[in-house]
Amino acid sequence: MSITSSTTIELISNLTAINASSDEVSSWIESINNEHDQNSASGEVRLMESQEATSSGKNSTSLVRCAKKENFSFICECFFMTARVLNLGLMKAISDFKHISQQLARLEDDLESNRAMRDQGGGSPQLEQDINRLEKIVEILTQDKFCYEAQILRDGAFLQRALSFYRLMILWSVDLVGGFKMPLPSQCPKKFSCIPEHFLDDAMDLLVLTSRIPKALESFVLDDFLSFIIMFMGSTSYIKNPYLRAKMVEVLNCWMPQRSGLSSTASLFEGHQLCLDYLVRNLLKLYVDIEFTGSHTQFFDKFNIRHNIAELLEYLWDVPSHRNAWRQIAKEEEKGVYLNFLNFLINDSIYLLDESLNKILELKEIEAEMANTIEWERRPPQEREERLRVFHQWENIVRFDMKLANEDVGMLAFTSEQIPAPFLLPEMVERVASMLNYFLLQLAGPQRKSLTVKDPEKYEFKPKQLLKQIATIYVHISRGDKEAVFPAAISKDGRAYNDQLFASAANILWRIGGDPQIIKEFMQLAGKAKAAASEAMDAEAILGDIPDEFLDPIQYTLMKDPVILPSSKVTIDRPVIIRHLLSDSTDPFNRSHLTQDMLIPNTELKLQIEEFVRSQQSRKRTAAESEIGEPDGTADMVE
Repeated sequence: MSITSSTTIELISNLTAINASSDEVSSWIESINNEHDQNSASGEVRLMESQEATSSGKNSTSLVRCAKKENFSFICECFFMTARVLNLGLMKAISDFKHISQQLARLEDDLESNRAMRDQGGGSPQLEQDINRLEKIVEILTQDKFCYEAQILRDGAFLQRALSFYRLMILWSVDLVGGFKMPLPSQCPKKFSCIPEHFLDDAMDLLVLTSRIPKALESFVLDDFLSFIIMFMGSTSYIKNPYLRAKMVEVLNCWMPQRSGLSSTASLFEGHQLCLDYLVRNLLKLYVDIEFTGSHTQFFDKFNIRHNIAELLEYLWDVPSHRNAWRQIAKEEEKGVYLNFLNFLINDSIYLLDESLNKILELKEIEAEMANTIEWERRPPQEREERLRVFHQWENIVRFDMKLANEDVGMLAFTSEQIPAPFLLPEMVERVASMLNYFLLQLAGPQRKSLTVKDPEKYEFKPKQLLKQIATIYVHISRGDKEAVFPAAISKDGRAYNDQLFASAANILWRIGGDPQIIKEFMQLAGKAKAAASEAMDAEAILGDIPDEFLDPIQYTLMKDPVILPSSKVTIDRPVIIRHLLSDSTDPFNRSHLTQDMLIPNTELKLQIEEFVRSQQSRKRTAAESEIGEPDGTADMVE
């Protein structure tokens, strides 16, 4: 299909391109026009020469005029104009419908919260006005929503025709990169990168909408859409907008069999070859890429997007072929994208659980205030309303954060069982141990009773389940620990580690019906950690005062593999800087760009450290042998 129509080119020149700047699009259009002008001029010359040889001057002029007239495909014009009409018509209506639905949901939550505040003794005149105002707005928006549903959602035939058009759009765009095959060409073709972004964005929006309408996709073939999504979901060099790639995950999330209600979608995930080869890989890559979207809301957006990815990954883990692919990726990319994925999964788990538990304490504080009815009633109505508003706001935050935290901890549990190796890498093991120790302290430590709330299920807070999962993760990692590095990492954590904490956790696990085998291995690991702590103290005593130049500048621990940072020239322990680079590709001392391959081994310092350790150990052995020999000498003197 030709895309050189001047009308079409003018039409797309002012639209956001899929992966090209406005200057790049203008340059591409100019090159196309120049090429077209050269071809036209060449054609005119040939026609004039031919006409001069066979016809009169009058006929020659007529033919030249005919040659100058542009002759572009009518189908091409219709195709591009249809895409724009749908964008300005149907997709605008769908966008408005989505906005109304979201606004209505928020206002209904606000209305419910205000009514709850009124029921709890916050009946001020201003609150009544707010309730009346919200009720009127909700009624109007509900009517608007019904109108959109009647006009759009009920017209299944129209939606099917629109889907058919966007299927053609997908086929055409894939043809620009060489068809449905992976991997994609290393260089993104200019024709593809200059496609208006809304062409593909509209296709994904329509798929999300129709996927949520019962039976809307029942007879529609989705294979081409699935192939397109798998091809481009993980590629930043083809699709620049991370939110568009995230929308592709949203589509797949809607297609999961347990959610779509369609048996046909199971065959999409479990029998589609591109899906089997690349889906898990690209989901893991997007999980990492979405950390930085460039938007001012990226911190909060990433949790919503990763929620969709996590749900999809959890489903795929139960499909044997996808689980095998996952294990293979973890092996191949153990120090690449998989380690980045694991790092961000741990980051999110710590943040979400920590935020949730802190907010639960704040909820308890307000609950206690309301329980003291005499003091509560003495407060001014406006103050009570403000506290209740904060209470309901935190309820929503805790519910959302705790749901995501449960997903992340669950993913750590099932992946650590069959893929423990990445958790035990030098740059990861201490961080994993610290995370687990911290969670254990919160769930089984002295302050655990402060986390009890009236209705924990309301907030997705399941402390018993969480504690079982944390213990299971400890055991899974320990089972894969062939080098016995995990117990030492657990005991090195000076913030949360305590050997009594493990005994307390085991007692709770027995009471709540934990797996006996898991509890047994959990306590065996606790014993190893205690022994490792004792050995570490002995080793520290042997080393004595360590020269400052041998200490890592961030952790203040003895370096084992010192490396030089090329920009700041600071020497740092390799596992420490790699752990930093997993989240931030900059030198921590001057913020210059830094990657793992830029690290310079400090071989001379490493040899000095090794010599220092040997000499300290030798001195300690000599002293010990001397002490052993002294009693014998004393006995001889007495005799």
